[in-house]
Amino acid sequence: MNQPSTAVVEAPPALDTTALLATARAAAAAQQAAEVTTFVAVADWADAHTEGVVGDPIGPLGLWHEDPDAVPGGDRFLELGGPGAPLVSEFCLYEISTALGRSVASGRPLVGDAIELRHRLPRLWERVLAGADPATQKRALPVWRARKIAALTRTLTAEGADFVDRNLAPVAHRATMPTVERLVAEAVARFDPEKAELDRADADAGRYFTVETDPVDAASPWTGVVPVHGTLDVADALDLQNAVQRVAADLAAAGCDADLDVRRSMAVGELARRQTTLDLYGAEADVEEAASSSRTPARQVVLYVHLSDAAIAAHRSGDGPGIDPATGATGIDLARLENTRSLITTDQVRDWCRARDTKVILKPVIDLTEHVAVDAYEIPDRIAERVRLDRPTCAFPYCGRPARGLDLDHIEPYRSNASPGAGQTSTDNLAPLCRGHHRVKTHPSPTGASPPGSDPTDRRWRYHRDPLGTYVWTSPHGLRCAVDSTGTTPLS
Repeated sequence: MNQPSTAVVEAPPALDTTALLATARAAAAAQQAAEVTTFVAVADWADAHTEGVVGDPIGPLGLWHEDPDAVPGGDRFLELGGPGAPLVSEFCLYEISTALGRSVASGRPLVGDAIELRHRLPRLWERVLAGADPATQKRALPVWRARKIAALTRTLTAEGADFVDRNLAPVAHRATMPTVERLVAEAVARFDPEKAELDRADADAGRYFTVETDPVDAASPWTGVVPVHGTLDVADALDLQNAVQRVAADLAAAGCDADLDVRRSMAVGELARRQTTLDLYGAEADVEEAASSSRTPARQVVLYVHLSDAAIAAHRSGDGPGIDPATGATGIDLARLENTRSLITTDQVRDWCRARDTKVILKPVIDLTEHVAVDAYEIPDRIAERVRLDRPTCAFPYCGRPARGLDLDHIEPYRSNASPGAGQTSTDNLAPLCRGHHRVKTHPSPTGASPPGSDPTDRRWRYHRDPLGTYVWTSPHGLRCAVDSTGTTPLS
């Protein structure tokens, strides 16, 4: 009779939990020191791209100053810090942001916070610098907390910023954000009473309601849902709350077994569709006025049908889903919403089209692999449509803004004296760029030192498009990045 085999499983060695804590703390200290080094480098970069001019008007982050001698569309100086901080070259933001793997939208406030702390909050700046030395890190001000403080003090007067700096510096490393906010509010009341009064008067004007159709920081942009947020008048908010609660209860009574939170989100959509059926003109309103009004249907779906080789091959071979060539997403049974970052299934599109009062617009199928060109600088609609559908976002490194509405840039500059048939305006020689990214590609920056061996008169961004559709960018200081449908890859 065969004896059953006995397997011997060795227990893993016991972990030294004390050593694990020591490792974690050492890594955190090294990370804090690295963040300080990076933050100081950003401040040094900003100081290297200023002409010593300081700003005094109080305005929003990124206020720019007119220079009568500046080239239209060229570099300009921005007020990224508060009154008294130096103005900084706009074009320098693009290169430092790319070097840090950030979009310009993310790099601009980083530079602004560094300027604000170094030039207007010197005591807090010294507390930040203490984070580079492990011996003084316990009482150092972390970079992330310092940036939150800088964002609050940027609109203060010079006296108000100094008041916050003097009172907050000794306890900044342990002060809570409500404490900081109260101190900033006191500085406004003490040194800028007119602003305090205007802030109270403008509170109602600050109300808003936003549907984030392009949620850049969404945790999961592929789920077909988007966040909604806003600030309302208290009475309006209570009315909305009651209406949502009532419709959510109606859905439950009608047999919907979803959770309450899900039913509440569905209720908002039901309220929106009901609103589009209201007659806001009344029985006695002018008939011609009502007829000429722009009444939007409850839902409008514009369908572009694309069929890629990858989708066909994957479907026929049974090897699994293919890759969407426009977005890099996996799956052949997916649809893409052009005005959002969401990917949804074809079943969801089918349900939308079946909904009551839906207007469906079907666009002709476009072959995005076809080369289309004209011998003219102006871009025909048939070419612009193909370029934006083939590249649905800005082609600049780390930028994800939707291509619809952006500039279309000639990658190789258009030459009016080119030979006939050259086709310089073509689907292969155009790329969607944000206006700012278009400007840094077109105009050199007059500020900052030229990199060794470069032409000091041509400090601009350059790029080309390879046969696979990848955009390869080179910055004025030689940073190289590749941008394709999956994102940005640093090359140097």
